[in-house]
Amino acid sequence: MENEIKMKTPRGLSIRLALPALAALSLAGCGGFNGPEHAQFDASYAHPISVQPDVPTLSIGAASSMSADERRTVAGFAAAYKERGHGSLTVATPSGSANSAMAISVVADVRDTLAKAGVSADRISYTPYRASSAAERAPVILSYKRFVAIATPCGTWTENYAFDPRNLPPANFGCATQNNLAAMVADPADLVVPRVMTASDAQRRGVVFDKYRKGEITATNRDDHDSAALSEVAK
Repeated sequence: MENEIKMKTPRGLSIRLALPALAALSLAGCGGFNGPEHAQFDASYAHPISVQPDVPTLSIGAASSMSADERRTVAGFAAAYKERGHGSLTVATPSGSANSAMAISVVADVRDTLAKAGVSADRISYTPYRASSAAERAPVILSYKRFVAIATPCGTWTENYAFDPRNLPPANFGCATQNNLAAMVADPADLVVPRVMTASDAQRRGVVFDKYRKGEITATNRDDHDSAALSEVAK
């Protein structure tokens, strides 16, 4: 009979096995050939991302006052601090230098610029540093602590991808994904310890519960101008 195999048992009984079933059995015999450590492959173990502390700094020349460009630079530095900074933003002023008196006015400009950029006063710390007495333009130095994500480099092509009888994950498998994650994560510190959840909106929660008890619709009303509405093309 077509697509069938006849097998003779010692008692002369005929057993017919369909070829598709025989193929399924042969494939089942290969299951788990590489072991659970390969079936449960995790790119975070094969290509780990290391999170390391970093301290970006910004030096402002201590003159009589800050220029407009320096104010914009400080504002950009403050925005980066608000996005990825941890701890306080430190403002270090020179002590003992020839321009130490002028540095005081620069610190005042820095404080005003940081306030306009949304950095509250309780997140700013001020500290002096020893400068050379001959220094006429010892800078005011801004710094803060952040974290950077560093992924393992990709590009291992030592294996023959055209011949892999064991069907193992190649050396580069998952490496690009890990590098993309390291480059795109908003704050690498989240890869070490997730940030805490923000407090819930108690007022909105009370409104929703009140509507639920009354049997009213709790969802927010939407109109045709909302982005979540169906387009006319889809309709």
